[in-house]
Amino acid sequence: MTLLFFDANAALRGERTLALQQQPGWDVTAVATMAEARAWLAKATSLDLLISEAIIDAGSATGFNLRDAALERFPKARVLFTTRYDLAGYEPKVGGWLVLQDAPYTLEKLIAKAQATLERAAPAEAAPEPELPPFLAPGTMLGNYQVLERLTLEPESETYRAIQVTVQRPVALVLMRPEFLRQPERVENFKARERLKASVSHPRIAPLYEAGEVNGLIFYTRELPRGRHLEEIQVAGETLSERKIADLLYGVGEAMQYAIERGCHHRRLDPRDIFIDAENQASIVNIFRPGDSRTRDPKEEVAALIRLATPLTAEGKARGLLSSLSEESHDWSGLLSELDGVRDAMRGRSIMRRIEEDETTPQSATGTPWWLWAAAITLLFVVFGLGNFVGTVTPTPVPTVTGQEMIAIPAGPFLYQKKERRNLPAFWISRDEVTIGQYADFISSLKKGLTNSCDHAEQPKTKTSHIPLKWSDTYAAAKAGATFNGQTMSLNTPITQTDWWDAYAYARWKGQRLPTEEEWEKAARGDKGLLFPWGDQPAKDKANLGDDYDANGAKGGAKDGYNLWAPTDRKGADISPYGVHDMAGNVSEWTASEFKGEPWPAHPDFPDLRVPVVRGGHFALKSSNDLLTTRFFAESANEITLARGFRTVSDTAPSRGK
Repeated sequence: MTLLFFDANAALRGERTLALQQQPGWDVTAVATMAEARAWLAKATSLDLLISEAIIDAGSATGFNLRDAALERFPKARVLFTTRYDLAGYEPKVGGWLVLQDAPYTLEKLIAKAQATLERAAPAEAAPEPELPPFLAPGTMLGNYQVLERLTLEPESETYRAIQVTVQRPVALVLMRPEFLRQPERVENFKARERLKASVSHPRIAPLYEAGEVNGLIFYTRELPRGRHLEEIQVAGETLSERKIADLLYGVGEAMQYAIERGCHHRRLDPRDIFIDAENQASIVNIFRPGDSRTRDPKEEVAALIRLATPLTAEGKARGLLSSLSEESHDWSGLLSELDGVRDAMRGRSIMRRIEEDETTPQSATGTPWWLWAAAITLLFVVFGLGNFVGTVTPTPVPTVTGQEMIAIPAGPFLYQKKERRNLPAFWISRDEVTIGQYADFISSLKKGLTNSCDHAEQPKTKTSHIPLKWSDTYAAAKAGATFNGQTMSLNTPITQTDWWDAYAYARWKGQRLPTEEEWEKAARGDKGLLFPWGDQPAKDKANLGDDYDANGAKGGAKDGYNLWAPTDRKGADISPYGVHDMAGNVSEWTASEFKGEPWPAHPDFPDLRVPVVRGGHFALKSSNDLLTTRFFAESANEITLARGFRTVSDTAPSRGK
């Protein structure tokens, strides 16, 4: 016996479901939203009994619509309606099925009604009762408003699309159904909702424009939100990216938190209540109302919102985001806090893409192209050469490259991630990130054929070089001390735009390797697991991080002195207890999670895809207490960015030389 139980009451749904499941032979699926119910029906192979609320929160969603969908798929199924509302006038819609009044009902009554419904013959088929016609015909003038069409029919009201004639503004006109006008309590409840909705003022909540009474008819008008609601988007077969999902949830959460903090109660959000405009900004219908005897669990409401968004996701990242949010069981405040971090990370990635796009564009409107730097440098060399020839210019000193210094990390236990105690043998790690000058030696060695292949065994056959993007221009600019995006470069600037294969090959050429995550973290945090290399107290001026980053380059670096990467030969304070530099900031770094046979971990958004892990913050990432423990998963080992470099480690004490 297959049952579908639809109950939006989070406080009682669990025990009601359990009571149904304890009946012999009953296979019960409980759902909390119309979206869940429709999704279940689409996949179900049988249905014997549907138990559904008749009216959902006095809104437009009804169990009658769900009943019709269920019987269309499973004509022999039985239906039991539950209701917290007076169904007077809804007899045609009930259609002869049994009704259980939720006051709330007891578990015994639920079981008895369900059994009676299963044993009872289906109501005799009759011609379907026509839906109540709109009270206001298209073209009707109600005060200053001309009615265009009815949008929805609710238990106590009808909502129309209308035009405010004097200013030609489209509005939603909500009319109290005339048959209830002689019931003072209903009239007062309607006006109380008007007053509360008028008190809610938030840019993401459709405002109430005007409350009026014309010819005895009571109504109010509100904004028609811009864009399309979620149901329209889903019906169109469209999906939303991770960024759009994050913005959607944040916008809705912001609106809900605002109203709840002001004591407003609300009905549950429906897909038709949430709109997304052409600029991907989310807004909601004003679903708020005065308090009553029933309150809502914020965590359950956030979970319901996430379920509404789930059908709109297609890509792995978007699904992964919703999955991670679901696992945490957030209330509205917690959701906003979590999404703050998520959206900051997305902005960081967007900034990186923007820089990379600017760098690969032949001519930029906001900066000087790399090829022009190269030409200028060449011209400078010519001028200096001519000057030296006639004895009028002092020769330019040859830029120096700081050699690699290796720091000993002693064997022993250390604190890993949050509270894990682990142990490592002794190893040596480079004090600084690998620089442009050091990487140039590697490129030169490869070009001269002075070394055997350093490629990883799994390196793609399509990758035939370890020369980074725009290498000749980068190297020329670094040698000349040129600037990029307003910041001076040098041969001691960290090498970036290297993928994992490049970093692996360089380390192997050096007779070294990339650090494991454990090694990287111990070198950064010491054996006591500090929050920051310098201690447990945040200090935004100690590391080259993104709290002062400016994508246009004009105002960046106010806190730490550098808008982009900083040279490794500077004096800085981002130094770990062992003396390792720039672990918190400057550029993030590749690690070798595969060391000693351990495979790369699965990407959290794509479980079948194993990718390297990146550690540490960078110049465009804002500071946080998790900089040294966060594991950043690359999209692939081929990924490159201007904010990522690497450093190397050795299992033996370094000898003099390269």
